[in-house]
Amino acid sequence: MDSIKLQANQVIVVDPEKCTGCRSCEMACSIRHFDVCGPNYSRIRIQEFGDGNTYIPVLCQACEEAVCIHVCPMNARIREESGAVVTDEDTCVGCRACIYACPFSAPVVNPETGKTMSCHFCVEDELGPWCVKACAAEKALRLLDTGDAARVRSREWARQWKQEQSYPRTEHDKSIPT
Repeated sequence: MDSIKLQANQVIVVDPEKCTGCRSCEMACSIRHFDVCGPNYSRIRIQEFGDGNTYIPVLCQACEEAVCIHVCPMNARIREESGAVVTDEDTCVGCRACIYACPFSAPVVNPETGKTMSCHFCVEDELGPWCVKACAAEKALRLLDTGDAARVRSREWARQWKQEQSYPRTEHDKSIPT
């Protein structure tokens, strides 16, 4: 396995188009942190949509302006040096304000303590985030530098926009490669 050292300029990028809903990421996360194979112990979760064919991995995005940090009445949500936004379990009272405020509802409740927890990118592990390693076949989760992540997202949005455009092509347009 490749050794990964998470730096403050790295993020986990989610590609929902590639997620099959296998839940390997959930299993890896729960085993890594609790030695239990169970989705309730995972800091990442797979959100399944009604059609049964759409799955989106949900994990903390360590937002630059993390609203969860500002709404916590106990100041238990903190940003680590790595950039990860985590809960100080000694300070947290389990009110769940961070969950309600997060636009992704990414913080989850620790089933053993009732306090919130979220992805910290497995910073203490030299192999990097276990969820990313568990998703190596599908690559729905990738660890990228923030600059690379922005470029990947921009390309994806441009590709999607181009596909959504249904303008009739003129003779001039047909000479331009697509």
